[in-house]
Amino acid sequence: MNTGFSKRILIVSDDIVDSNMGGVGVRNWELSHTLASHCDVTLAIPNVTKLTSESIGIITYARNGQDLRTIAQSVDVILVQGFVLHFQPYLAEMRRPLAVDLYVPSLLESLVWHDHAQWDTWIPEYEEYLRVQNELLRHGDFFFCASERQRDYWLGWLHAQKRINPHTYRQDPTLQGLIEVVPFGITRDPIPSYPPVLKGIHPNIKVSDKVVLWSGGLWEWLDPLSLIKAVAQLVPQHPEIKLYFMGTSHPNPVVSGMSMPYQARKLSEESGLLNKNIFFGEWTPYQERGRYLAESDLAVISHPEHIETHFSFRTRVLDCIWAGLPIISTQGDILAEWIASNQIGLVVPPNDVSAMADAILNLLNSKGKPSIDQSFEGLRERLQWDKVAEPLIKYCLNPIIAPDKGLYLTETERISKDKDAFLAKVVRAKDAHTEQIILEKDAFLSQVVHDKDEFFEQGIREKEMKLDEVIREKDLKLDEVIREKDLKLEQVIREKDAFIDRTIQEKDSDREQALQVQQLQFQEIIDEKEGLILRQQQQIEKYQQSFPVRVYAALKHLIGR
Repeated sequence: MNTGFSKRILIVSDDIVDSNMGGVGVRNWELSHTLASHCDVTLAIPNVTKLTSESIGIITYARNGQDLRTIAQSVDVILVQGFVLHFQPYLAEMRRPLAVDLYVPSLLESLVWHDHAQWDTWIPEYEEYLRVQNELLRHGDFFFCASERQRDYWLGWLHAQKRINPHTYRQDPTLQGLIEVVPFGITRDPIPSYPPVLKGIHPNIKVSDKVVLWSGGLWEWLDPLSLIKAVAQLVPQHPEIKLYFMGTSHPNPVVSGMSMPYQARKLSEESGLLNKNIFFGEWTPYQERGRYLAESDLAVISHPEHIETHFSFRTRVLDCIWAGLPIISTQGDILAEWIASNQIGLVVPPNDVSAMADAILNLLNSKGKPSIDQSFEGLRERLQWDKVAEPLIKYCLNPIIAPDKGLYLTETERISKDKDAFLAKVVRAKDAHTEQIILEKDAFLSQVVHDKDEFFEQGIREKEMKLDEVIREKDLKLDEVIREKDLKLEQVIREKDAFIDRTIQEKDSDREQALQVQQLQFQEIIDEKEGLILRQQQQIEKYQQSFPVRVYAALKHLIGR
């Protein structure tokens, strides 16, 4: 798509972008449209999508192919995240500025996700995540993450990868030219007025009920179980409380194998509240999420206390801020601090079911909701996508290749370089030794060939002499045979000529006898005809004497006499 902007940006999404999509897909979709106000943007996604856009170009690519090589050569910035470089490594070799989105601490998520795996599978999985993470940090020119806490985390990573060095420091002592904060944002459009989808519509949710909303997915690093236990504790005295989960399993089939959806449903069933006070919806399309947010009474995000929580950035909390929906969160992440400091909800300790239950009742019964509404306004303005993306917009309008690329080696790379130098020395020595062996071998082979040629030539001469002798003997024998055959042939010809002569003589004699017989037969016929003519003449003479002359003339004319 050509918008007339001077800078062209290719955003390669690691996650699917469609009506149903997770946080990574949503972030890429919204950043694409935010950047499209300043640049010519193409969004590459690994799936066929129903979504359309007038402001960005959308293309699909094969995860294990090289579909993006051509378009990547024509852009000014390539934006990647996750496993993109792992599956499309050529993008790192094209000398195009690479902007890397680090908002998902995937290595920390993987620790929680695979915590129950056997060592023989967990360690290779972890090492694969580690290698993928290092690829991004080594090849990126500009990095951005979701919070200052995350930035500290990634600064440590970048330092370990020698990306914090004299070159990047001299470029910018604050290192903001290397890594910046670009949080998840909020759309500028206010939440529309929707007809209800739950209250009075769902058969077990009344108009007067209080809906507690879980607005995201059920991942291993979250804790919906404490929330389910808290609702089970409240329902006997407060049957109007209804808990609704907007999403369960991730819409991307690549993100599969999590047990939390099963655990949450099983606990709800064991409590006797499944489909009575606790409901599990299908994954809610991104464009329809506002319908559930708008009629809910509060939202809950709950997580255990572990390292992933500390560096996480729960994207669905931003939807609640957009909708002005009060939030209950467990302590531990940066957004819990936002909720507390901006007074847009309550924060409780992790795994504390009673504290969670009390917080739900307090917010549902809160008479200070107008003040909460006012608190949302300031956050909404600060978290608009076009505001939070300003550092990324600035980089895309003036992209540069990082000044330290390829200059500072990690320990692994240094060892690899030393190994390469040693191997090069070994190869040179081997090549010299091999060349000497080849020279000696060539000399030996030349002598062998020379001796062989002489031996062959002598053999050929001897064979030619023997062949000449054989040919002479055969020629003599052949001449003798020919003479014998010529004599026999002459004898046969003489006998044949004599036979032919006899045959001709016999035939001539037979022909003469036949001619004599024919002559005798012809003579008899002639004699018989002459006798007939004579008798006729005698009769005519007899008639002449008796008939007049005119009759005689007529008869003479008739018989031709």
